[in-house]
Amino acid sequence: MRNLNRKEKGGGVMKASAIAHSNIAFIKYWGRSLGRDPSLNIPSNDNVSMTKLGMGDQRLQTHTTIEFSDAYKEDIAILEGEVLTGRKLQRVLGVVNPLRKYAGIDYKFKMESKNDFPTQAGLASSASGFAALAIATVNALNLRLSKEEISTYARLGSGSAARSIHGGFVWWHKGNSHESSFAEQICGPDEFEIRAVIAIIHEGKKDVTSDVGHESAWTSPLNKARVEISQKQADEIRKAILDDNFTRVGQMVEKNCLYMHSIMMTSEPPLFYWFPETLRVIKTIQRMRKEGLECYFTIDAGPNVHCLCRPEDMNELQKLLEKMEGVTKIIPVKPADDSYVTKEHLF
Repeated sequence: MRNLNRKEKGGGVMKASAIAHSNIAFIKYWGRSLGRDPSLNIPSNDNVSMTKLGMGDQRLQTHTTIEFSDAYKEDIAILEGEVLTGRKLQRVLGVVNPLRKYAGIDYKFKMESKNDFPTQAGLASSASGFAALAIATVNALNLRLSKEEISTYARLGSGSAARSIHGGFVWWHKGNSHESSFAEQICGPDEFEIRAVIAIIHEGKKDVTSDVGHESAWTSPLNKARVEISQKQADEIRKAILDDNFTRVGQMVEKNCLYMHSIMMTSEPPLFYWFPETLRVIKTIQRMRKEGLECYFTIDAGPNVHCLCRPEDMNELQKLLEKMEGVTKIIPVKPADDSYVTKEHLF
């Protein structure tokens, strides 16, 4: 990596855009590591995810453009047309400021970001959003960082964003410091045969954000056991992915999902992200499996259900979920590629 001097800044303007995809955690991140600076978003356990690409109109991605210029008098961040202030702006600055300092510049910036899917609905918009922001910022500042290094900066905005830097199947090492808490790819998107159908139950914003929910995880008396089990499961699911063992992956994904939601429901105050329709989808998945269609469920911090299946079973699963009362729409997804830089700017 190299710092920039004023001659390299191209007349005082530096600009880049990036696209990143959301991810679904197989082994969940819920609650920050005790005794660590909470602003670092260091997780309590290693965790594993799949970066996902929507196969229809919604590709489950965030497109972000950032520009540093001596013409700006203040930092400006815009998400879906909303000028961010307060806590939302501070999260953006949490990613940009360390990189701006690293590059040795003091220019202000303008950032604009758009999702092609609902924000704060339990579909990991913060993961794709802060991953895209980190990639765009690094490239605008012309910093030479590895994807693993970039993941540590994405993590400062949203922990799960560390995983969205990579495509395919991703391991987030919990670490014990900024440098050691990073994400790396387990294998590429085509190296493990799996698909998912997301059953959308509610696209509105959830009452309690994941960022707030992380703060209450350790108020649950069950969380210590969940962390210990999840750490073991992370190792086991990594092996199952590399062995292309869909059944084993599905079994562990379901269990780990239920472990996380048990923490939410037993924290202070209790958090209930599920809707009645969420449980209906869970029961339907269990019934389908008994009837011979091998599929599994997992749910992040929201009411919508990711239903995992083999590629050859995707159409059948999709048709069954589309008919369900309470499911407003479905989004078929497959493993996505890495986040990337684009020449298409939003402004």
